[in-house]
Amino acid sequence: MLTGATGAGKTTYCFEIANDLDMNCEVINCGSTQDARTSLLGFFQLKDGNTEFTPSSFIKAIQTKNTLIVLDELSRASDDAFNILFPVLDHRREISIEEENGESRKVKVAEGVRFIATANIGLEYSATRSLDRALQDRFMTFNLPYITGEQMTNFIKDTHELTPANELMVNTLAQVYDYSHNLFGKGKIGTRISTRSVIDTLSLIKADFGVRDILDHAILSQYEQDSSTIVNDANVLREFADSIGVYSETNSNDND
Repeated sequence: MLTGATGAGKTTYCFEIANDLDMNCEVINCGSTQDARTSLLGFFQLKDGNTEFTPSSFIKAIQTKNTLIVLDELSRASDDAFNILFPVLDHRREISIEEENGESRKVKVAEGVRFIATANIGLEYSATRSLDRALQDRFMTFNLPYITGEQMTNFIKDTHELTPANELMVNTLAQVYDYSHNLFGKGKIGTRISTRSVIDTLSLIKADFGVRDILDHAILSQYEQDSSTIVNDANVLREFADSIGVYSETNSNDND
């Protein structure tokens, strides 16, 4: 189970693991399992006058050899979903499916199938649920920290074609990103800029938006919607951005 702050790259990391191990990758969105039976098992439907059972993508995945199943956002799953997952994740490695005639059949987890869960754990994640200890014990838990600004910059350069001007903008945003993490670690602000929030602005960077607009309207604006404390945090980061020239005329590149 990969835990960590939002936007740290947990799901992306799962894809990288699957790629490195040459495995199929199936992502199950646990946040959409309020109807756990339909989401994780499947559903009955009428076809040519007969009722047929259509298995879920999860059932198909556990029967496919050499598959890495990502239980994404496990901390947002329902109690019913947890109960369905228990026998899949322990030594039984199986799941029961109720057939049309009321009997149940066992579906075994195929050889080489592995599971990784991702979860946000903390009071700031209001839509998450407390994970059952018995469920947690079925995983080795590993906390994935945010990467550094340098690591983020290198990742962006390796995965996207950037002009020299684009690279300069990414480097500037990485400085503000690092500064937010430094202050957060010292307890001087209550939030950090996430890795995802910077990477998500690449389309704006390539469209020649200015660093100032990107920072104000696409990154720091996210922290101005909750409380006065968050607003103060955003202003602290703006002061730093101003000190490295983000708000100077040469760096604004404003588009109408």
